[in-house]
Amino acid sequence: MQGTILVIDGISTNRIMLKVQLAGACYGVEQADCVADVLEAARYCRPDLVLTAMSLPDGTAADVKNALRQDEMLADIPVIAITQSNAPERRLHALSAGIDDVLPQPVDDVILQARIRSLLRARSANEELHMQRDASHGFVLPLSDRAGHNECNGASVALVAQDTQTAQAWAKRLSDHVPYELRCHDLDDIKLMMSAPVADVFIIELNELSAGPGLRLLADLRARAATRQSVVIAVPNPADPMIAAEALDRGAHDVLQAGFDVDELALRLTTQLQYKSRNDRLRDSVRNGLRAAVQDPMTGLYNRRYAKPFLDRTAKRAAESGDSFALMLADLDHFKQINDQYGHPAGDAVLIEAARRLQAHMRPVDLIARVGGEEFMMVLPGADEISAGIAAVELCNAINSKPFTVPGIAQPIEVTISIGAVIGRDLTRKEDRGDWAEMGEKRGQDRGATNVTELISLADRALYDAKDAGRNQVTLGKNSTAAA
Repeated sequence: MQGTILVIDGISTNRIMLKVQLAGACYGVEQADCVADVLEAARYCRPDLVLTAMSLPDGTAADVKNALRQDEMLADIPVIAITQSNAPERRLHALSAGIDDVLPQPVDDVILQARIRSLLRARSANEELHMQRDASHGFVLPLSDRAGHNECNGASVALVAQDTQTAQAWAKRLSDHVPYELRCHDLDDIKLMMSAPVADVFIIELNELSAGPGLRLLADLRARAATRQSVVIAVPNPADPMIAAEALDRGAHDVLQAGFDVDELALRLTTQLQYKSRNDRLRDSVRNGLRAAVQDPMTGLYNRRYAKPFLDRTAKRAAESGDSFALMLADLDHFKQINDQYGHPAGDAVLIEAARRLQAHMRPVDLIARVGGEEFMMVLPGADEISAGIAAVELCNAINSKPFTVPGIAQPIEVTISIGAVIGRDLTRKEDRGDWAEMGEKRGQDRGATNVTELISLADRALYDAKDAGRNQVTLGKNSTAAA
């Protein structure tokens, strides 16, 4: 079953006919005959979509939408209204009340099925965004309010027609109804359309000549990363249910089934921009939550949760390519004394500045992460013993070369760092482990790590060797140190 649809109509014959249409497309169908029963029926069957007559014995389609809004769990269920009168004013009234679309009777099965598929896809994507947002933050956040009109005022809209003159004529009529930036293009202006910043909305004319190129452009816009989050509204001109259905199935967010109507276009445009604004906020929230999960909030560096998988991937790539890489563990010397003498706020300031100095000396491909209170991990893909040693000494010098100025502390604080470094290659190949053992004998330390966990242990041991040797230095093996 593809989903459940709640059909609401006071005339039983209409409900039966719609049930036959929908059942043929493998939808489950529940029924109600009046507004008074909507809330109970929807709570019982949890529909994916509501299909209602425009006029009911005790109200209208707008009343159905208002009833669903009484329950937060039902408020965002898409609603399609079916009307015997397709007068523009009735359509506009329903759309302004929050109805997602209005279809005339007799209902064209092609456009009905396409509209249902489109709305269910949009709802599924929205629910997935909510789940990702909640999961990324680790708890359930309240549903976002719909975006206000003012939030969309700076939006840009590209009007794309068979010829620029048509686009300009549409823009002239639309400019009196909306506060958005309007751009005019013909179908061949693809490079200009794709140039940054891309439009928030693309309105595409589809007529007998432009239907093919227009539908291809529509699919292209939905596929490209730069325009994937832009809204696409298709305008069959003149009206054509087959083209409208094809546009919806190719990814259009909305269609003007009756052809170009400036009042309806302005209303649908604002509604779609509000949806886009809300979804953009959800995506930003997901990204921020994911970033927070792998980022140290104090220093802005990555944390252990991110560092370990990065190290695993680096080791895997090294095994595949035969390249080497460096792993370093670093620890600020006598950091507890800084906290005890100057207080924890001063210690935090030292950590933040130390992170900034270390990060400034890392390559873009390198990783630096805060993995403990005053402990840092660095991973340098492609580094060998010589380049790793040079890089480690530079990091050490970055900390000790200039005292730390801390707000509220009159005297700058002298800070140093100790670093333990090891080199990783293919940790699974016997011949490489033999080479490691030979190098370990030369340096007085077993360097025969066979996995990443052992490599971390060796780096940790090298760090302790640097501490034992007097701190403020780099250790590349037990007896191989480089003073900073």
